[in-house]
Amino acid sequence: MMGNEKAQDDGGLTALVMQCAFAVIAGQKTVTISTTGKRPSGFPRCELLSVGTDGSHNYAVCPIKAMAWIHSRTTRKTPNA
Repeated sequence: MMGNEKAQDDGGLTALVMQCAFAVIAGQKTVTISTTGKRPSGFPRCELLSVGTDGSHNYAVCPIKAMAWIHSRTTRKTPNA
C-alpha cells in the first residue's frame, strides 16, 4: 500500500460479492461459503454441506439471494428531502 491508504476490513463482504458475481456470470445455481458460528441475522436460507472439526460450517447458497442480502445491509437510508 502507498502513503495514506488504509485497508478497510469489511468482514469479508467484498470477497463474498466477488464470489457471487463470478458464480452468476458462470451460471452457477449456488456458491459454497464457510463461516464460524451462527449465520448472520436475515441471511438467506441455504443448504448445510458440512461442519468442520474447528466449528466452521460450509453452506451452499444462491448467489443472487446472498448479493441481495449484502445490498440490504450496506445501502444507506437517505431521508426524503
